[in-house]
Amino acid sequence: MSASDLRVTVDQPKLRCVLDPSLALGHAAGPRLAQRLTRVFETWLTRSFWQLIDASELLRQTGPDPTALSEWVLLRDRTDAGSWLLRWVGDNLAESQLQAAPGDDLVERFEWLAAALAARQDAVPASDWQRGFDPVAGALDALVLSAALDGALILSERPPSATDPWPVQALQRLRLPVEQTRDDSAGLFVAERQVVRQALAAAGLAPLLQPLPPLAVVHVLVAPRAAADTASADEEPDPWAQAHAWWYLV
Repeated sequence: MSASDLRVTVDQPKLRCVLDPSLALGHAAGPRLAQRLTRVFETWLTRSFWQLIDASELLRQTGPDPTALSEWVLLRDRTDAGSWLLRWVGDNLAESQLQAAPGDDLVERFEWLAAALAARQDAVPASDWQRGFDPVAGALDALVLSAALDGALILSERPPSATDPWPVQALQRLRLPVEQTRDDSAGLFVAERQVVRQALAAAGLAPLLQPLPPLAVVHVLVAPRAAADTASADEEPDPWAQAHAWWYLV
């Protein structure tokens, strides 16, 4: 074998990216956006996203873009389980698409964080899909998934009629603190913003994203779970009590 026949492939880890349902479903380009993101990010869909797809017949005239909704339904029906590049946490391990190492407890962490967040929502109106898609309620699962993935970035949008992205509005609805990081601030988020911008451009997404509202990135980090032998499930502290969240415009 000559030197010219030798090929070396370096598999570098990608940034984990949770796609806000408002981006995936709110625009006709949503399905193409999600699939192209897999070129540069480890791209995750939320559990509520698939629940919305399952309720597609109720939602066609109440919020989501009908073209995006139809394309997602076709993509789900025509893609076998082993061919998905997108990842998600389902209702159980068998219904999840994790591509994770054996022993990964992501589903358990997600359920723990989701239950703790639900306990905080007594004063938060539940989303009624029959009345339409609520993008703020839809962002709640994105917050949980970001936290379960150790603060993975959520890619969302800042709607034209509001100053804050949907996940930020969800944090505010839950009275959880969130800080906007600006270009002149110190820290690695300024450097990450450039990485995200370059990744989106490298994936060929500039033409798809140009007509859309400004993109935003949100990170959510919570306290780690207590050891199983030190506290029962009823005695565990609320992981959201000391949550930290940051966001910036892309």
